[in-house]
Amino acid sequence: MDSLTQFALGAAIGTVALGRKIGPRRAALVGGVLGTLPDLDVFLPFDGPIDSFVEHRGWTHSLIVHSLLAAPFGEALYRLFRARAPDLTRVRAVATVWLVLTTHALLDWATTYGTRILWPLSDEPFALSWIFIIDPLYTLPLLVAVLGALLFGARWRGAPRAAAAALAVSWLYLGWTGLSQQIARDKVESALAVAGVQPERIVMIPMPFNSFLWRGIAIDGERYYNVYRSVFDRRDAAPLHQHPRNLAYADALESYEPPQRVERFSGGAYAYRRDGDAILISDIRMGVTPSYVFTFRVGTLRDLAALDETRLTGGDAGPAPTSGPGAAIDPAPIDPAPVAQVEPKRDFSGMGWLLRRILDEDAVRRE
Repeated sequence: MDSLTQFALGAAIGTVALGRKIGPRRAALVGGVLGTLPDLDVFLPFDGPIDSFVEHRGWTHSLIVHSLLAAPFGEALYRLFRARAPDLTRVRAVATVWLVLTTHALLDWATTYGTRILWPLSDEPFALSWIFIIDPLYTLPLLVAVLGALLFGARWRGAPRAAAAALAVSWLYLGWTGLSQQIARDKVESALAVAGVQPERIVMIPMPFNSFLWRGIAIDGERYYNVYRSVFDRRDAAPLHQHPRNLAYADALESYEPPQRVERFSGGAYAYRRDGDAILISDIRMGVTPSYVFTFRVGTLRDLAALDETRLTGGDAGPAPTSGPGAAIDPAPIDPAPVAQVEPKRDFSGMGWLLRRILDEDAVRRE
């Protein structure tokens, strides 16, 4: 989740656990600071943009690491406030630290971006994909309670109860997002069945800032389909937006490790395309077609004129056949390239469509 949400979550837990011991304002600040610590991994030195992408939410988000750090951090917290709060116990201090850190990781697990919550036992990035990284309905209850604690401090005796209520509301809402995802998934599966598409796998992605409209990504070999479904949809059928994955580029770069890391991290939800002489790979789970947030240049064409456009689709070329003998290319013209992240085009004009589509099945997105 975004940094503001993680601060608010940690601050709310701190207010509940420590508000009556060290004061609501201090408790909120302590919890908020602890709640942001795992995301400081963005300042670690990574070897290039793909490493920065796939290694974020690594060991700093591990529940095992958090459990090991709870004791020393809790001891430091206890010693910091024991003079001011003689009834503060080590157990409460350690438990507070553990709760703040682990709930950070668990909330990130609920998003689409993979989180290595079991490192070092497992290096797999887990992602429930229940909630968009910024969801006001989750954050606002926490933010209201935390702002009250910060502004009024000890003058607001009900701050711990308000924070507890906010936590209950927010986590109940998180439960709803999981249910909403399943409702939308059933509707995506219905639309695919009506169209006669049997994909290898389906990935459900919440659309920005809400939990009512979802994008189902149906991976089907050389292509993928975007299927937009709202929990309020009533029809079985829905438009299927087909896009090529251009896997021949993957074959040409199969000995180059950086794009393979993106392929693994995305769990197979990736696609290649050409932009001029650049070969790009995108994690198609994050962002909206065609502006994917994590897109990287990983290859280059040695001779653009040598590429037969009838045999392999390029960046903006239409959906030509990308399977069978006609898709095979000589990998020689494609060289690995130094990795560079490609910034997505920012286009907020689609927000109007998003709001309409939640309730209107006839609001079809153009891709």
